[in-house]
Amino acid sequence: MLTDLLIKVVFASFLHCQDQKEPVPTRLPRIISEDGNYSVHQNSHTRYHEAIKKVLLKTFPNQVFRVPLTDAQNFSFWRSHDPGVRPEETMPWIRSPRHCLIKSPMTRFMDHSVLSDRNFSLY
Repeated sequence: MLTDLLIKVVFASFLHCQDQKEPVPTRLPRIISEDGNYSVHQNSHTRYHEAIKKVLLKTFPNQVFRVPLTDAQNFSFWRSHDPGVRPEETMPWIRSPRHCLIKSPMTRFMDHSVLSDRNFSLY
């Protein structure tokens, strides 16, 4: 009976000593999100990659995949995603000349109808 009690006390003290190990600091740098998504991953590397896979972070496809998945992504893969840079400035071939219609056909029809009939109304 005394030996059972002694064994329990020894094991309890042994387990108590094992629980109080100090955490070993890692040599890896902290994960700091530039776009303010800290609340999603909370500096956990595995949570960060899970959030990227599940598209919980505001990321672009070229930050997740090495090769574009679709032809539509093929264009966005190579352009700059900086918030201050407009795509027209980096790739001038995007800009096309604009040929505006000052009066559309519907506007011309309405003007003609109003001039020909004073009581004309759409409603």
